[in-house]
Amino acid sequence: MPSNASRYISCLLDTDVIIDFLRGRAYARERLEGLSEDGLLTISTLTHLEVFHGMRTSEENVTSDFLDGLTSIEVNVSIARTAGRFLNGLRSRGVTIGIVDAVIAATAQELDVPLVTNNINHYPFPNLKLIGGTGI
Repeated sequence: MPSNASRYISCLLDTDVIIDFLRGRAYARERLEGLSEDGLLTISTLTHLEVFHGMRTSEENVTSDFLDGLTSIEVNVSIARTAGRFLNGLRSRGVTIGIVDAVIAATAQELDVPLVTNNINHYPFPNLKLIGGTGI
């Protein structure tokens, strides 16, 4: 992705915010509407995995339509290495997080955009920009 591409991106959305939007939670709809005015809403391709893993079969069409309307960022070598460094650094401090969370954090950092999440504690990285989803 070109280095100036991130200026067109508003943020990266964490899976929890996507799930709340799909469940019809008002805060998520309002948050996404506001953020979409600032630029593209993006997700990691791993968010597709997490959302599809937890959805009901009857929700697949609506879920696919919504996710297809967002900009999906594929995991590339740079993102994978950044996620690996994140995990390595945390392990050396005795902290563990999930691999998917590390990849999502690395994606936001690589794009230089904030990560919108209700799970601030899942992302203990000092240089990562976080926006609370306000669904808590």
